Amino acid sequence: MRIHWRFVFSFVLIGLFITGCVSETQKAAEKQLEKASGFLEKGQFEPAISLLDSIQVWFPEEYGVVGKAMKLRKNAASAFHNEFIRQAEEMRDSLLPRVKILSKNFVFEAAAPGRPGKYEHKRQSVRRSWSRSFVKANIREDGQFWISSHYYGKEWLDHVYIKVYDKELQAFSDTIPLGDSDNSKLQDADDKWETIDFKDGTDRGIVALMVQNSERRLKVRFSGKKHHYIIMEEFDKDAVRNGFELAQVLKGVHELNQKIERHKKDLRLLGVSEEIDSL
Repeated sequence: MRIHWRFVFSFVLIGLFITGCVSETQKAAEKQLEKASGFLEKGQFEPAISLLDSIQVWFPEEYGVVGKAMKLRKNAASAFHNEFIRQAEEMRDSLLPRVKILSKNFVFEAAAPGRPGKYEHKRQSVRRSWSRSFVKANIREDGQFWISSHYYGKEWLDHVYIKVYDKELQAFSDTIPLGDSDNSKLQDADDKWETIDFKDGTDRGIVALMVQNSERRLKVRFSGKKHHYIIMEEFDKDAVRNGFELAQVLKGVHELNQKIERHKKDLRLLGVSEEIDSL
């Protein structure tokens, strides 16, 4: 038979009034237990759990009250974790429709077990973009986002940074030197490709410029031993703008999932299910 947590707390509270003659120390301990029960009746789990933990420190000799406090604490912790999980799942599920809308022009590619998959804009796939120079949006399932400069040509640029600009607007990326793991080159006959991944803020505000000014006629200069210039296609600007927004929502989903798993782990450590245990 499953008993609601409010009944459990009320049951413990009633037990305080049916004891016989008690010492002043026991009265003080029971007063604190009653106070903790009051918190729990109001759904104030964290102050209740903190107070219940304190009872065994303040009144270690009052075994009866400490026993009641520990039993009540287990039920309180179970209720707290379950309520957190419920609210977090509700918040996460409210974000999923937004993911669906924002990812409509992206293709999801799953990764190996335990690793996050990625989203790729349909117009920026290798099949559709192997023979052009552009700026790519990179979105991971866990909400990580960065841009890459992709150069294609018949001669090497050896580019190490990019500039994005339009009239008074301009932003320069960090320099990613040749040979860096984020700066790669590939050749096939006369075709040459160079790619730089601008991760961990090395775009130096280029992403923000693109997202906030996608209606502008943005240009990109690939800079190294030589220079190469492009005007960004509308779908490339859309890929960055929508990809960045998608990444923010995915990050929220990922963080909520992590918190849910932590609270589920805490429930398992308590030895209870994801619902309040029967007594």
